[in-house]
This record gives sequence, C-alpha cells and structure tokens, in this order.
Amino acid sequence: MGGFSFASVILSYFLVSGGLLTGTLAIGYIKPTSEIVAYALFAVGAFVGGFVAARASRGSTIIEPAIGAVLLIATIVLMVGGTSIGKLMWNASSTETTKFVAILAGCSAVGALGGAFVSEKFFGDATESSLPWIIYTSFSTFGACFMATFIAAVIAVGGHTEEAAKAVDTIAKMTLAGVAIGCLVAGLAIGASARTRALGASFLGGGVGVAGFFLLVTRDTVGHDKDAAAGVAVLAIGGAILTLLGSAIGWATVGKRTA
Repeated sequence: MGGFSFASVILSYFLVSGGLLTGTLAIGYIKPTSEIVAYALFAVGAFVGGFVAARASRGSTIIEPAIGAVLLIATIVLMVGGTSIGKLMWNASSTETTKFVAILAGCSAVGALGGAFVSEKFFGDATESSLPWIIYTSFSTFGACFMATFIAAVIAVGGHTEEAAKAVDTIAKMTLAGVAIGCLVAGLAIGASARTRALGASFLGGGVGVAGFFLLVTRDTVGHDKDAAAGVAVLAIGGAILTLLGSAIGWATVGKRTA
C-alpha cells in the first residue's frame, strides 16, 4: 500500500455508510423483536463496510477507514442535532434519541474499525484485479446515494412549512438529484482510489448500489408493484452510467497517475 489517500477517505466514508445501510436493510426484512439483535445487525453492517473499505483503500488499510467511520459518526450526530427531523425526534424523546444515536455511533465505530483491522491483519494487500471493485462500488454507491439524497432533501425542505403534496414532490426531486450526485461522487472516489481501471466493475456495482438504495426507501412497494420494479431498474441503469462516468474521470485525473 502507498501513503495516505484522501480519495480513499471519501471512499471509506461511503463504504462504511453503505455497510451500515445494508444492516438497516437487513433489519427491515428480518424485523427483529430484540433491540440487541437490531444493533448487532448495525454493527455487522459496519464491520462489512470497514472490511471492504480496507480492501479498497489505496493508502493505509486502517487510517482511511478509521477517518471515514469518524466522519460517518459526525454525520449521524449532525443529522440529529442540526436538522428539523432530528430536532423533532429530540423534542419527542430526548433520552431515547440520545441512546439510539450513542449506540448507533458505537456500533458504527467498533464495527468499521473491527472490519478494517481484520482485513489488514488476516488478508494482507488487496488484489489488483478489478472484479472486487464490483462489491466496493455497490457499497459505496449505496452509501453515497443515501447521504447525498438526505442532504439534498434537508436543504430543500429544511425547516420550511409546506403542504404535504408539495413536500413529497420536492423530496422526490431531491431523491433523483441525490442519486445522480451520489453516483458521480462515488464514481470519482472509486476511480481515484482504484489500483487498476475498473470501469466495467464501476458500471455493474453502480447499478447494484442504486438498486439497493431504492430497495431501502421503497421496500414495501417494489416487491409488489411491477411498474415500481421497472422504474427502479431504469434508475439503476442511469445510476450505473453516472458511476461509470465518475469512475472514468477519477481514474484519468488521479488514479492512473498514481497507480
């Protein structure tokens, strides 16, 4: 491995986020009745995110995933403390909200660092094959789409009081914008971090990541509505193309020169 890589920090942030969201998706399907099981799934998701972050990191396999995990925890705290939705949760039940944020942050940190440590100590340097980047891209695009969509929705709606129909329409537009931005940024981070040109892997992984994102936000609809499923497929293809574009730019401007 080389020295410190800022691109890998960004990629690690998205990868740990994608792992945590995968745990969230698992909770939605398993529907555990125990809080301990639910938090364990969060931790497992973060562990997987940290593990793949260490495998994908161009620089140190520990430092970049660690910084990415810290940034994710900071984002979780800001979501609660700096947004209208978070403040609403806080006002409704400050004790439960604090407990949830603290445990979620702990699961993210321990899981991600544990995954990165296991990856470094027991698996050595990552392969230079482009095939694993399908997995890396899937997780990173999943996480990037969610984070970009959330930020875009908060900026658009924020503390404004709007009619329900108008708010829903705004959020729908911000979701599309967030997915587009998330795919491009994730692709840039992938291209800049990859040790080989992984354009095909970026395309495939980008499609899987976008599909996973929409599966998370429309879980109760897609499985029972063929039109919704077809719509997700179209969006996944569009996201795959944008991820490919970002990856190509990232590789040409940074990755290729430092490979």
